[in-house]
Amino acid sequence: MPKIKPKIAYFSMEFAIDPAIPNFAGGLGVLAADMMRSCADMGVPAVGVSLIYHWNDDASQAFDLSKYFKKRPETVKVKIENRDVTVCAWEYTVKGLNGFEVPIYFLSTYLPENQRWDRDITKELYVTHQYTRLCQEIVLGIGGVRMLRALGYDDIGYFHMNEGHASFLTLERLKETNFSDEKVRASCRFTTHTPIAAGHDRFPYKLAQQVLGEALPWHIKKLASVAELHTTRLALSLSGKVNAVSRKHSEVCNKMFPDYKFLDITNGVHHNSWISAGMKKLFDKYLQGWKEDPNILKEAVDIPDKALSDAHMKNKKALVDFINGNDDYFPYHKDTLVEDDYFDEKTLTVTFSRRFVPYKRPLLLFHDLDKLREIGFKKLQVIYSGHCNPGDEFCNNIMAELKHLEKELRGQIRLAVMPDRNLNETAILAAGSDVWLNNPEPPLEASGTSGMKSAMNGGLNLSIADGWWIEACEQNPHAGFTFGTDVSGHDEIDSEELYTALQNIIDCYYNKPEEWLDYMKQAITLGAYFNTHRCVTEYLNRLWTE
Repeated sequence: MPKIKPKIAYFSMEFAIDPAIPNFAGGLGVLAADMMRSCADMGVPAVGVSLIYHWNDDASQAFDLSKYFKKRPETVKVKIENRDVTVCAWEYTVKGLNGFEVPIYFLSTYLPENQRWDRDITKELYVTHQYTRLCQEIVLGIGGVRMLRALGYDDIGYFHMNEGHASFLTLERLKETNFSDEKVRASCRFTTHTPIAAGHDRFPYKLAQQVLGEALPWHIKKLASVAELHTTRLALSLSGKVNAVSRKHSEVCNKMFPDYKFLDITNGVHHNSWISAGMKKLFDKYLQGWKEDPNILKEAVDIPDKALSDAHMKNKKALVDFINGNDDYFPYHKDTLVEDDYFDEKTLTVTFSRRFVPYKRPLLLFHDLDKLREIGFKKLQVIYSGHCNPGDEFCNNIMAELKHLEKELRGQIRLAVMPDRNLNETAILAAGSDVWLNNPEPPLEASGTSGMKSAMNGGLNLSIADGWWIEACEQNPHAGFTFGTDVSGHDEIDSEELYTALQNIIDCYYNKPEEWLDYMKQAITLGAYFNTHRCVTEYLNRLWTE
C-alpha cells in the first residue's frame, strides 16, 4: 500500500509501545499506543508525537534508543528563556494488519550541542520540578509542531492533544496562523482523561513569562485563566471540539468546565494486542474475522464451554506459575513454605492492578478482615499490582500495609503483591485472572481500560458503577458484577456490598460452573464495543471532523 501523508497528528506525553521502552507511566500511554495501533490496522492516516526519556546522564547507562528507533537527521530549535535548545526526533513505526504504517516521532534534547541542563529536559517522564516540566511541555507542543513541519508534514488536518501536556502546540499554531484563534480552533482537538483538579498542569505566569517569553500571546490570560497558566483551559480554549473518555466522565467534565461542551467518546483497548495467544487461537476457530472486525466478538456466546474453559485455564496456569516462580512477587520465604502457600489454578483469583492513589481505594477489599476471612477462607487468592515512586508517601504506605496483610492472611487467603509491572506482566494478569476488581470513589474513574483487557480474555469485572463500567452493564448486565453507591465517602456501605457480591461470586465459581462460563462469554462480548477500532471510528465521525 502506498504511504499516505498523515492527516491526524496525535500528541501525547507518553506512548506505551513496548515493555522495554521506559516511555509511559500508566493508562494514558497505553491508550495512546492502542489508538495508533488501531489507526494502523484501519489504514487511518495518522502520526504520533511524544518525548523519549534517556533516564541517565551517563551515556553508557542511558536508555539506548538506537535499539528500537531510527534517528532522523532533521532537528528543530525551541526558545527556552533566551537560549535556543535543539530538538531531535527518533522514529518508531507501528505496522497494521495489512502493512499500513503509522509513524510515531519521539523528541529528545539529549544532544551534545545542548547545555547539560537542557539535555536533561527529556531525562525523565513526569518530572515534578515545575521549571523542567514546563520545558518538557514546550518541547512536546511547540517542538512537536516544528518537527512535523521539518519532516514534511504540511497537510495535517487535525492536531490532537491527548491531555493538556501537549497544549503548547496551540501557541505554535497561533504563530503559524498569524494569531487567528478561529483557525487554530478549526485545526485542534483535545481529549481530557482526568476528573480531579490535581491532574491538570498549572504554571505561575511569572515562570511561564520567564521561560516562554514571546511565545505567549497577548491574550494568554483570556485563553488559559487569569490566575495561572492552566494547560487544560488553554487546550479547551483553542480546540474546536473536545471529548471526555466515557459518558459519565463527560458529565463530570461539563461540571468542571461549564463553558465547554464535551463529547462522550468512551475509551477502548486494542483487541489484537491484549487478547492472549491462547484466546486468539480460540477466536480464530470460532469467531473468524475478529481481528479485522472486533464487532464479531459479540458472537462469543456461541463458543463451546469446554474450549473456553481450557483456554482460560492455560492463561491462569501461566499467571499462577508467574507468581509462584518470582521471588519478588511471591509473598513467603522459600525456607518456610508449606504446600498451601502456593497459588494454584483451581482457586478463584481476584486481581487489583491500578495506581495506588486515594480515590482508587486500594484497601477497600480489606476493610473488614474478619468478614473477608469468613467469605474467602481457602477459597480465594488475590493479586495486587502497583508501582510506587520513592517520594509517594501514600502509595508506599499502602504497599507496606499489603505486605503486612500477606502475613496476616497466610493460610487463610493467599495474597501476592507485585511492586511493579510492565506491559507483559499486565497482559499476564489480564489474561489469567478470574475477577478484575475496581473500586474507586465515584465519579472519579474517568474510564478504566484495564477492565476491558480482562473482559476480552473472559475475566469478570467486579466494579463500582463508574467510568466505562456503567455503559458496559447497560449493554450486557450479565458480563460481570456491580456493587456500591454512586457517590464518594461511603466506604462502609461499599465494602459491605463488595463482600456480598464476592460471596455470590464464590458460590457461582465453585458451585455453578455452567453459569460461570456463561458470564465469561458475556464478558468477551463487551470487546465488540470497548475497543480502539470503535474509538478511532468515533473520533473520525465525531471529533476529527468539522
